[in-house]
Amino acid sequence: MPKALNPKAIKEQIGDLLNEIEAINAMATDEDRELTEDENARCDEVFAQIGEDEEKPSGLYADLARAEKFESYLAKSKKVDKAPVFQDKSIDRPRASSIVIPQVNNYRYNKLKAFKGPDAEKEAYIAGRFFAGALLGHADSNQWCRENGIYAAQNETANQLGGVLVPQELERAIIDLREERGTFRKAAKVVPMSSDSMVIPRRASGVTAYYAGEGAAITASDKEWDSVELVARKVAALVKYSTELAEDAIISIGDDLAAEIAYAFADKEDEAGWNGTGAASYGGTVGVMNAMNAGSIVTSAEQQFSAFILSEFESMVGKLPQYAENGAKWYISKPGFWASMGNLADAVGGNTTSHIAGGPELSFLGYPVELVPVLNSTLTDQTSINVVAFGNVAMAATLGNRRGVSVKVSEEAYFANDQLAIKGTTRTAINVHEKGTSTAAGPVVVLQTAAS
Repeated sequence: MPKALNPKAIKEQIGDLLNEIEAINAMATDEDRELTEDENARCDEVFAQIGEDEEKPSGLYADLARAEKFESYLAKSKKVDKAPVFQDKSIDRPRASSIVIPQVNNYRYNKLKAFKGPDAEKEAYIAGRFFAGALLGHADSNQWCRENGIYAAQNETANQLGGVLVPQELERAIIDLREERGTFRKAAKVVPMSSDSMVIPRRASGVTAYYAGEGAAITASDKEWDSVELVARKVAALVKYSTELAEDAIISIGDDLAAEIAYAFADKEDEAGWNGTGAASYGGTVGVMNAMNAGSIVTSAEQQFSAFILSEFESMVGKLPQYAENGAKWYISKPGFWASMGNLADAVGGNTTSHIAGGPELSFLGYPVELVPVLNSTLTDQTSINVVAFGNVAMAATLGNRRGVSVKVSEEAYFANDQLAIKGTTRTAINVHEKGTSTAAGPVVVLQTAAS
């Protein structure tokens, strides 16, 4: 099916454009203001691109009507091409709750990691059947997918493309698990992207009020705007999988695949969002720990976690601007926390047996602590390294979601090991845009070890 006649792709494009308008309107609502001229112009462009409603189709609505009509003719022709391709048409296919699967206890090995809820095992079974059928060509799984509406169309270009979109059950599990595991995604502001690059309006300065003398002219001031650019980069996760797939492990196959890809995506986002240096290995991202200007840095007199003193952490709290107080947290590695903050909390005294047994709550100086595995955890001396962050990361960094997840498979990559290479890809953008200045702190403050 030509890309221009793909109903799902057109619906996604309409949804992305409407999400962009929603993000612009939400920003204006949060800041209690009217839309700017640029924002109004962008809204008009989007509405023109989408077109009139379904009763008078034009623009993308006209494309959608044409594509759905073509798809209807194609279904009636009962045409069969070379390879099955999944298209997730949730309005046409049955939900997991209505799908009948074999006795569940015989179709998985361990407790599920990626799928949750009352239909978790059925959703994992769907993902496993999709994996075995669409990607590996197992005849029984292909047949089961067709019978249960997993394959909505046939496409002779599937082998040329080398991959297919995943079922919504599998994609949702990957996204949910990525958000559960990833610390940066939970901390940053997340926005949808309708194209590979996106410009978000950013308030640079506000209106200034002046005392006006009797009969004197009032001094004018303008609210200034600049922009934040998001550029989506491809993120890929490669999973090795045995070719000896047992029929009674279908649920575990789907669950393992979802979990491995989700964990890999989350870990890569965390590495880039927190520790990125701008290098290609971080997708060109400069992360929170390396982006801050001098005004957002507190320099310790010490070179290791265990030597930090309370007043240095208090300096970080004092340096954080008042506007960033709501939602402020500490971000530190687990070893770093117990060597510094945990140690300082214990030293205060007043602990009882129950306190020691239960352990301290993960908070410090009245603010919650988020343990971030990818942050610096070296407990020996280190010079001029940013090791702790404090503040409101959602005000400092934006993460853009470009699209969902696609999956490809190769039998050649690990042929000698009798393994398959399963590759999942997605596209995201990260921009740490509020860094403070040379003299003033931004919404995030970092603690740096001593130079010498």
